[in-house]
Amino acid sequence: MSTILWLVSFTLHGILIYFVIILNARLSAFKAAEKEQKQLLEETENTLTAFLMELKDENEKLVREIRANAEEEPQRVQTQPDIPAQTPALSEADESRDLPLHIEAMINEVEQEEDELNQKEQESVSYEEEALALYEKGLSPEEIARQLKSGKTEIELFLKFRGKLKNDS
Repeated sequence: MSTILWLVSFTLHGILIYFVIILNARLSAFKAAEKEQKQLLEETENTLTAFLMELKDENEKLVREIRANAEEEPQRVQTQPDIPAQTPALSEADESRDLPLHIEAMINEVEQEEDELNQKEQESVSYEEEALALYEKGLSPEEIARQLKSGKTEIELFLKFRGKLKNDS
């Protein structure tokens, strides 16, 4: 009987040693992965720090150039007495002549987009007003939707939100 207990004990000890070895291997793999992650994090931080430093240097350089140009501008006006001094408030036409062509094109593009947005906004307001006017004339939501070429549910919801349409149910 004691032989069987000894065999069971050795078997259990063998299994436990096997599991300890497996756990140790997993722990070392986890530590290696953690070390790699720290290294990757440090590299990322270093890259971002270098980028931010370059960006800061470029910004400082730009500020110096702008200040230098601002200092040269009054000197240029003083050295040329034949040219009358310009007023500080330039008209939009004068400002647009001083801008490069690509910037003017971008400004025109933005202005066109603003005009389109304003037109769409005005159309949506007129759409809502038209829907309300048709409803006040006594047309049903189905007829309004047909005339405005939109969905019946959309018109019903719009009228409900405006407090005009009562729930039929």
